[in-house]
Amino acid sequence: MKRYPLTFPEHDPSTIVFDDRPGVVFEDRFTRDVYGTVWRFKIKGLGGEPYQYPLDDLNKVREWNLPEPEAGYPIGYADPKPMISWEELFSYFDRLREQGRLVVFSLHHFLFQKLMDVIPLNKLVYAIYRGDERIILALEKVAEYQYGLLRIAKRYRGIHMVAFLEDLGGQESPFIRLQHFRKYFLPYYRKFFDEVRDMDALIYFHSDGMVMPLVDAILEAGIDILNIQDTINGIENIAQKLKGRVCIDLDIDRQHLIPYGTREEIHSHIKNAVEKLGTESGGLMLHIEVYPPTPLENIEYLAEACYTYCIHRR
Repeated sequence: MKRYPLTFPEHDPSTIVFDDRPGVVFEDRFTRDVYGTVWRFKIKGLGGEPYQYPLDDLNKVREWNLPEPEAGYPIGYADPKPMISWEELFSYFDRLREQGRLVVFSLHHFLFQKLMDVIPLNKLVYAIYRGDERIILALEKVAEYQYGLLRIAKRYRGIHMVAFLEDLGGQESPFIRLQHFRKYFLPYYRKFFDEVRDMDALIYFHSDGMVMPLVDAILEAGIDILNIQDTINGIENIAQKLKGRVCIDLDIDRQHLIPYGTREEIHSHIKNAVEKLGTESGGLMLHIEVYPPTPLENIEYLAEACYTYCIHRR
């Protein structure tokens, strides 16, 4: 980190907690969020997975109630707690501004991904395909709650960016068809994004998975930054479809390259991404997340490659 400080701009050594022994630390812990989802955590430091769904039976949707947005800001995975007060969130924003950092308001698991949190995926995609009125009602309730959160966040004058976190893709294709995305989700996207533009803030949109069939529709809604995965969507495809149309925040392959790549493979991949997607006027960011079992030397190779091809532009 001392050798490559620009690749760790927000690193605070005081926030790192070391366990008694090195390696992956397993746990078995549960939380319940404000939507009623019970999350199970199996590896310390990683996000949970849904263990119990509040809408495992879609007939429950009519009695399914969400909190009033004024009650507080919900924390993703309810970890370490289900929500914090708006005063606490705005105080945190104040500290970010004092430090000269970006103030980002995040809608964690936005619409489709939030439905995945509350409804088993097989039931969700089938209900969307059928146009089930119960799924439409569930979407309406989620959107109304999320929109209420955004409207309250708007009271804080000084948000630089709003992040919409939405996993729309699987390993080989999107979870939903384009016509269903346009019919059920895109109108909400436009409504939310219009609100963000009224805040004079940037719109950051994230989706894991293969989403190329959906990106034109996503861009139609008017985003500024698209966080998209590299290998699964293809750097060539991303260049042809997105370069020059939106700022690309490229999510570097954490399935294979980051944990298992050699120094040469990592350098080659980063160099190719910068050459194919970067321009003299910008338009490209690299997003790198590291998970077990990535060796320490691979983290250094990634930092080294970013310095070489992004900063020094060799």
